[in-house]
Parts: sequence; structure tokens; C-alpha cells
Amino acid sequence: MKTAIIMASVASMISLPALAEEESYPKLSGELSIEVQNDWTYQSDDPAAEINDLYPTLTLGNRLEFNENFSLNSEATFEPVKDPTGDRAFEDLGGYLNILTANFAKDNYEVYAGKFTPNFGLAWDVAPGLYGTDLNEDYEFAEMIGVGGSVGFHAAGEHTISASTFFQDTTFLSNSVGTQRGVLHRSDGGPANTESLSSYAVALDGGFDGVAGFNYHAGFSSLAEGEDGNKHQLGYVVSAEYAFQVNDQVTITPFAEYAYFDNAGGIDGDSAKYLTVATSVNYMNWVASTTYQRRDTETGGVDTDDHVWDLTLGYDFDCGLGVAAAWRLAEEGGVDSKGLGMLVSYAIEF
Repeated sequence: MKTAIIMASVASMISLPALAEEESYPKLSGELSIEVQNDWTYQSDDPAAEINDLYPTLTLGNRLEFNENFSLNSEATFEPVKDPTGDRAFEDLGGYLNILTANFAKDNYEVYAGKFTPNFGLAWDVAPGLYGTDLNEDYEFAEMIGVGGSVGFHAAGEHTISASTFFQDTTFLSNSVGTQRGVLHRSDGGPANTESLSSYAVALDGGFDGVAGFNYHAGFSSLAEGEDGNKHQLGYVVSAEYAFQVNDQVTITPFAEYAYFDNAGGIDGDSAKYLTVATSVNYMNWVASTTYQRRDTETGGVDTDDHVWDLTLGYDFDCGLGVAAAWRLAEEGGVDSKGLGMLVSYAIEF
């Protein structure tokens, strides 16, 4: 009898940890990001542009897993949905759903459908600094509806090839609550505004064995012309990032990306070129970065060259709170301006 009790006790000691390690479904996880930023243009060739803008940005990302393969993913954003026309504080705020997808992932592949941002370019997302994405966010293909997938493979390193086909969201989800930005209509025009799966993007991402910290991205996109265009907009992008450790406390990360668009805006003969070059230095909880962006466009035979230079210094507290300050030097549309920025951020994972 005692032997049976001992054997049962041993079995329970073995099985309890095993049960604890098993995943329980459905499972909800996510992150809430809270930012409050102040942008002050203190000097400009255009006096009307010398304004102060204080605003929040809240981003809530959720992942609802039904099992180890199938999940629903969403991201909602609350921020100003109109450009400032003068000094403002916590005005023109609206909330909208920018990602809503059903995902199936297994082994080295994944497929998804819904509303998402196609994989094309990195600078609009990862360029460091408060103003490191001011120009290159032009080619963030946000809020598209369609289907896509990716496959990972090993070849002297880990790589992933992805592809998606899509069109701009013209449903009620293209509007916002609070301050309304309005529903997008097909008659509004613009590349990929077709209400048909006639636009697509493909990309290759990865790194190489023996080069820790190095990552690359190469992409191609074809956006069908909207009602105001006459040609597919063809996009090409290549970027690289290399994070190398100087010592246990210091990491230096240079980043560069170049993107070229033929028939920019869906207009035959127009073009746009974007260059982003950045370097960030992490020292313990401190991060300092500088980012240079250049945008060269040719529209109707008229050339326009813009650039933005950002210098940012920030500190991330262990509790999840972050603070940063930045200086901005820009020339946009022939107008020179200088500005200062402050950011306070906090992230909560659940």
C-alpha cells in the first residue's frame, strides 16, 4: 500500500510540471503603447508653419490564439487624424482599426487574410528618432485589404520570403471614431485604390550565419492605378542593418535604405526616390541616434528635393517608461524649418 502511495506521489510530481508547461487555449496577449509628443517648429521660412503641436498616440495590439496554429490579430490606433493648421493641444483625435487579420502558422510558413500593412520597406517603421520616419512613411502601404503569406528557409543563414496581394480599404473601417477622417472611396483615386486584388508586394528578409546582428530587406511592389492614374506604380526597395556590440554596454547600429518608385502616384513618367541613413548608439538605458532622409520627386517634369535631419537622445527606464528629446532640421517644398520635439512613452504588455 505504501509502495502504491509513493509511486502515485512520484507520478504526480512528474505530471504536474508537464501539465503546467502545456499551453491553454484560447489565449489573449497584446501590448498597449502610450505616447505623448510635443512638436515645436520654432523657425521657418513660412511663418504660418511656426506652430506648437501637443498630441497623444495610443496603440493597442491584440493576439487571440485559438490553438497553436490559428489566431486573430488586431491593432487599433488613437491619434490626430488631421494635420495641424496652427497651435493645438490634444485636438483632432480619432481612433481607427489599422490591422485585423486571421492568421494560420505552422512550421516555417504562415498565411493570413484581412486588413494589414504589406511587407515593403523598413525605414518607415524602424528608422530611429522622433522624426526618423517623416519622409519615408510615404511608402508605408498601410490599411490594405487582401491575403498574403510567408515561407522561411535556411541557406547560409535564416531567410523569409513573403508575398501579398491587396487593395486599399474602402469599407467603413477606413473611417475613424471621434474626429472622423472620412471613409475612403474608390473615386478618391490613388495607387491600389481599386477594390480588387490587382496590387501586390514581394519581399525577402533575413541574415547570414557568422554575421550576428546583420539583417537585410529587399522588396518589389506593383500598385494598380486608381481612377486618377494611368500606370501601375512600381516600387523597389533595399535596406540593411547591422547591430554590433562594442562591449557589454555599448551597441552601435547603422541602418540604410533606398527606395525607388517608377510611375509614382500611378502617373506615367513621374518618379520618387527615397534615401534613409541612420545610426543609433545604445549605452545601457540611453539611446542616441541621428537619421537623415532625402526624397527626390519628379512630377509633371518638375523636380522637388526634400530632406529631414533628426538628432534624438532618449532614456528608457526599467519600468517601461521612456523619455526622449529631438532636434529637427528640414527642407520641404523649398521651405526651410527647424524644430524641437519631446516624447514621453510607456508600454504595457499583457
